[in-house]
Parts: sequence; C-alpha cells; structure tokens
Amino acid sequence: MEAIVLAAGFATRLYPLTLNRAKPLLDVAGKAAIDHIMERLFELKEQGLSRVVVVSNSRFAADFQKHFGGAQPVEVQVVDNGAMSTADKLGAIGDMALGASYVAPGEDFFVLAGDNLFDFSLGPMAERFGAVGGHPVVLLYSAVDLEEVKLYNNLELDEDGRILDFVEKPSTPRSLHFATCIYLFSAGVRDALQGYLDQGLDPDKAGNFIKWLAKKQEVFTLDAEGRWFDVGSVAELEEAAAYFRTYTK
Repeated sequence: MEAIVLAAGFATRLYPLTLNRAKPLLDVAGKAAIDHIMERLFELKEQGLSRVVVVSNSRFAADFQKHFGGAQPVEVQVVDNGAMSTADKLGAIGDMALGASYVAPGEDFFVLAGDNLFDFSLGPMAERFGAVGGHPVVLLYSAVDLEEVKLYNNLELDEDGRILDFVEKPSTPRSLHFATCIYLFSAGVRDALQGYLDQGLDPDKAGNFIKWLAKKQEVFTLDAEGRWFDVGSVAELEEAAAYFRTYTK
C-alpha cells in the first residue's frame, strides 16, 4: 500500500501567505500542515504502507525535498509536476494521475489533498476497503448545515454506502454528507485516472473523477469519525490551527 498527497496547488486565496511558501508547508499549531497528514499516514506502516508520494509544483518542489530530507518512518518521494503558475497546472486529477504513475505496480494507494487536515485514524478506511473487496472507498464528512454542503458536493448512496450519484456544488443538497478529498483506491484505478484524462475531461476537480469512476465500477464510502478541515482561506487556516493547538490524541 502506498499514498499520494496532492500538494501542487498555488493557493492564491491565501496570498500573501502563500506567495513564497506552499500551503501544505504553512504552520498549523507548531508544525507544517502536511505533517499533520503525514503523521496519520505513518500510522499505517504496520498495515503495510511503504511509501508516500508528494506531488508538488516546480516553484515549491525543492522546499518539499528539504522538508522531507531527513529520515522518515516510510519512504517519502517528492514529485515535481512541472507547473510554475496556475496557467500550466495539471489540476487535481492530473496530479492524481501523475502521482499514481509513481506508485509501484500492483499497489493499492491512498490519495489525500495536502490541505485537508483531520484528527482521525485512516485505519478504518483500510478496513472498509478490505470489507468491500478492494473497491474504491471515499471518506465522507458531515456538514453543519445544508448551506455548507453547497460549497462542496453531495451524494446519493445505496443501503451499503455505494455511490449512486455525485453532484458538485449542489443547489439543493439531499443530505448533510459530502465527500472529502481522501480516497483509497485499488491498483487498477491508476489506469482509470489516465483513461479519464485521455477522454479530455475536466482535470481540475477531484470530485469529477469520483463521479465518473462511480459510473464505471462500484465506489463505496465511509463516514469520518472526528474533525476535518478544508484549509482554503485564512479564516479556515486559523480555525484549524486553533483546534490543533488544543487537540491531543
């Protein structure tokens, strides 16, 4: 099992904080934001996690190389996607496909957004993945109200938690649950990612790939048990920092 962390965005909404620093390297309660994610991934070493691929852009790849230059619990490989600005970015799905191309053949893999911070173990996702026969698993989070759901996405599920429909930024959400950018994929999804891109489909919004994939094969879900933060603004960065300053495992 391996993992891909998507860290190639330019985070223009956080300027000037991210003019000269990648968003995942911003400080959150005394450590880089990405380190909160890596700690949870490293916990999976006993469950077979062998490597984490961090996909960066060309502006900040050297910074990530330096950050992970010391000894790590599992191998960390930084991959440069070649983008110097938003004009030549690959998009979230393009970065997922690039990261997946570095995953060893036959290995299942997590995909996590480098700005999705959380306080819970990823072990239950691995267990759910096994329970559904190695079909993809998407982590769900529960919003405070339907207005919050409109900022993200909404899903229709069957009684087993399988995705029947997926809507980005729904105008009329059917539930409080939405999908986070935390996935666990079987090895075969690497080819599906490339197949999606080969069709010329939107490479930017990760949820579009999940919607497409759910029409091709069974994709299951799991409810998160804990706190989750999507760090997209200064206010959300400060909220996450305040939480993790007081959080203890």
